[in-house]
Amino acid sequence: MSKRPAKPSALSPAQHQQLRQKLGAISQSIQAGQLKQANAALQPLLRKHPNAHEVCHVASGLNAAQREPERALYYAQRAIELAPDIPEYHAALGTLLLQQDKNHEALPHLLKAHQLNPSMARLMVPLGTAHMQTGNIDQARSCFNQALSANPADREAANNLALLESDTAHAHRAVEITEQALRHIPEDPVLLDSLCMFACYDDQLTPEQVHAIHDRFGQSVQSRVRTPARYEHTPDPERRIRVGFVSPDLRTHSIAYFIQPLIEHLDRERFEVCCYHTSRHSDAMSQRLQAASDLWRDCHSGLAQTHKQIHADRVDILIELNGHFAGNLLPLFAAKPAPVSVSMIGYANTTGLPSIDARIIDDITDPAPQADAWASESLVRVPGCFLCYRPPTDAPDPREPDADRPFTFGSFNDLRKMSPSTIATWASILNACPDAKLLLKTSRLGDEPVRDQVHEQFKSLGIDPDRVELMGRTESMHAHLDLYNRIDCALDTFPYTGTTTTCEAMHMGVPTITLMGQSHAGRVSASLMHAVEIPEWIADDRDAYTQLAINTHAQGPRPAQQRETLRNQLAASSLCDEQGYTLKVAEAFDALWRAWCTKAGGV
Repeated sequence: MSKRPAKPSALSPAQHQQLRQKLGAISQSIQAGQLKQANAALQPLLRKHPNAHEVCHVASGLNAAQREPERALYYAQRAIELAPDIPEYHAALGTLLLQQDKNHEALPHLLKAHQLNPSMARLMVPLGTAHMQTGNIDQARSCFNQALSANPADREAANNLALLESDTAHAHRAVEITEQALRHIPEDPVLLDSLCMFACYDDQLTPEQVHAIHDRFGQSVQSRVRTPARYEHTPDPERRIRVGFVSPDLRTHSIAYFIQPLIEHLDRERFEVCCYHTSRHSDAMSQRLQAASDLWRDCHSGLAQTHKQIHADRVDILIELNGHFAGNLLPLFAAKPAPVSVSMIGYANTTGLPSIDARIIDDITDPAPQADAWASESLVRVPGCFLCYRPPTDAPDPREPDADRPFTFGSFNDLRKMSPSTIATWASILNACPDAKLLLKTSRLGDEPVRDQVHEQFKSLGIDPDRVELMGRTESMHAHLDLYNRIDCALDTFPYTGTTTTCEAMHMGVPTITLMGQSHAGRVSASLMHAVEIPEWIADDRDAYTQLAINTHAQGPRPAQQRETLRNQLAASSLCDEQGYTLKVAEAFDALWRAWCTKAGGV
């Protein structure tokens, strides 16, 4: 970047008026997506008026639209240097910083914009987002509510407020907020997508209601697809099958850990593995997955380009890994860029999309025939568990409990999963075991207002806050895993159980008491435990769950030998049999491909 000029240039009123007219036209071009035209018009103005704050402000907006974040930041900061008291400039810089996950840097600029212009209604959403991302939960909630009061059809305000409620264990509120917004913006795809995710955590909804929400999303999104999919694939059931995995989480993420063994072990004589990473964030895990793949594509140019690339690569079976979680690509799957599409691993429910052919699950998570009625996809049940777990090689060893430590229950699940019914059940366990403690750890508990909320929940149920230790994120995975040495028994959440946390607990020698739910989301831990052959930790109802916890507490703190035994049992189980898992999933892929070939007229 060139050296910044020392001070702004002096323009006459007439020159200013002329400059503003030109900048207005350029801004209209940017909004219309005519970026080349906007850039051609802006460059002469940047050369002639490098010290005009209005020019720098528009240059920032253009660079942001061109996906040049550093240049966009440079010009936004320059505009503020030249004109420090214009609220729109602080709002623009704050928004840019938010988009780059620089939340703590964004907040002062957004607060400054609000101070300069308290009536700027469009500021409430980015300001609320900055507060939410920096742990100021009450302020965030207030900002989003103000935005919705001014405009009940503000999709971003409604979605962010619902996300805030979901993230702080108020799933039912999130569902209500989203449904209210949909009354103002019917069939909005973003809100329908979010509603599906929130519904999975809501302990007041039945599986039938959750299915209806997903079905509504699927029908709405599918109806927007106007062009029927056409393929030039050779329908030969014996040829090599090209399998594509598409996700924003092909990086250090639980999805990547679960998919890694499959990508590494698929038979390359039968399958070619392609990975489409749609996030700009890559790391060492991305590099390992790329090294294990036959083809790797970084897809950062939007759904249309990703669809075009997958179609051009002639992927035969496209795998969806995220469901309705953030950054998902379900609209891409609605357009069906590959002949066969499959959902697996990442999402604990149906996608709701009729265009997705199959979902890979097992007999425990989705027992027939009821689960089939709750799925838009055909359910493909693989033998054993639908997941494969690779324990970390650098985990700490299980240790003997400290002599003076009380019996400790624990849960390291996401706060979204800690439903009111879960908290109430945990409180009843603590009331029945008055000398026991509870350790909860999840990233949101790093925020003091959230810790206060959780402590108040337990206090209202008769539990002294001193008995419930709350922890946020640790500095490393090793430190996270070592915390399992501080607990004797893990308590699962419901109606959405753990997955990674259940596996981690077993690897650290800590059993998890789980409640067998009605839907897939409530039965994953049970499937994991059946694979490790410890079904005695599965309860059929809340009373049995509570009694199992009381009985476990009566046995005292868990010694290191028992912990080591469970670790070894996990390692020797089918849950960690990577080759066996790959073979059964490969058989499912093979059958799906043969079915398409038959339908398409192949041999």
